[in-house]
Amino acid sequence: MLDELFSIMTKNIHFNATQLSEKTWNQNWKVPEGLISIIGIKNGKKPVFYYGVTNAYKMEYELKKGISPNGNRFINARVYYKFDRHDIIEKEKYVAANAFNGLLLCIKVDKDEFVNTTKKMLLNGYKSGDEHIIEVLETTRNRNMFDTIEESALFIANRDYNWLIGKIKNATRLLKFSGQGYWLLPLKTKLEITPGFFVRGNELIVNLENVELFKNYLIYVDTKEGIVRYNPERLCNKGLSLVDEVRKMTNDDICPWCGSKLRLIRTKKGEFLGCTNYPDCLYRRFLNKNIE
Repeated sequence: MLDELFSIMTKNIHFNATQLSEKTWNQNWKVPEGLISIIGIKNGKKPVFYYGVTNAYKMEYELKKGISPNGNRFINARVYYKFDRHDIIEKEKYVAANAFNGLLLCIKVDKDEFVNTTKKMLLNGYKSGDEHIIEVLETTRNRNMFDTIEESALFIANRDYNWLIGKIKNATRLLKFSGQGYWLLPLKTKLEITPGFFVRGNELIVNLENVELFKNYLIYVDTKEGIVRYNPERLCNKGLSLVDEVRKMTNDDICPWCGSKLRLIRTKKGEFLGCTNYPDCLYRRFLNKNIE
């Protein structure tokens, strides 16, 4: 999965991505599956962002059955992405120890998978004699003048997928995009678990129906269009960010990331303060506000 994600993402000049493993990084704790760096975005709160990324989830589909106020039976198809909380906690330790900006939980939304899985579940229920499913599929067939029960199942699967993705696209203001592809969701916002994650026992769950979570997305990779979008509300700031305010209270000659000395670097585009610990530390403070 990460191969496809990184292949599309790195075509954008602002993104770099690297796969990680315990073997290559020689760590005693769990390591996120990847590292993503975001560089030089306009009005960025930082010149460089570093995020660990994990996609170690299990998917679970559900046919939610119910009865409407007027007595009609209905079915809503839903999908959940379940992460192991203990696994997430261990990977977050690595993120904190290496001074990353945070941990991103990566899920993939695939229309074909959703539609085919939902259709199969509905048809299996119909064949096994589930009275609720039988009534819903036959009512859908009659109401829409379909020829077969298979068409009814396909209709419900597409209807529910489009409803879920439509809510997400509206909430994130990404109406021009497909909604398919990779959503990278920050584990934490302002030091707390990002609103919208559902915790149950040892599971941290992403529910597509909960659009509050997707409002806080960090990166979206549209696999259908091959386009990458980042959330400017989380990464950009036209004025001074909280990070900038903290820096004003610190020694301007010291790198706030690693503590090494800063030095003045001149380029054709302008001047910036760079860390003397480069390339191990990539901190930069641009002196010309027009430089991205």
